[in-house]
Amino acid sequence: MATKGPIEEAAERKITEALEPSTLEIVNESHLHAHHAAMRGNTNPETHFRITIVSENFAGKTMMQRHRLVYGLLNEELQNGIHALSLKTKTKEEMEKAAAKQQQQQ
Repeated sequence: MATKGPIEEAAERKITEALEPSTLEIVNESHLHAHHAAMRGNTNPETHFRITIVSENFAGKTMMQRHRLVYGLLNEELQNGIHALSLKTKTKEEMEKAAAKQQQQQ
């Protein structure tokens, strides 16, 4: 497993402190995008992340509100290195419902 960089560590700390997630998965996908034109000449190894957050702090919020909340938490990182985020923001109940639905379909 690769060592976490400073941007990933900051994101993990900020999300954990603010949202107290029951699940937090941060995947650095920067290597998958290194060949893109926008990344040409960029040597930052922390530009693209896929983040899954399960938190009761999302209850009653729309997906847009949840994403804005996360973007607000990571504003500094977005200004200083992160080029793209893929977010999955759910409550525990929503994750359980999705898992049950997937099981029924199998």
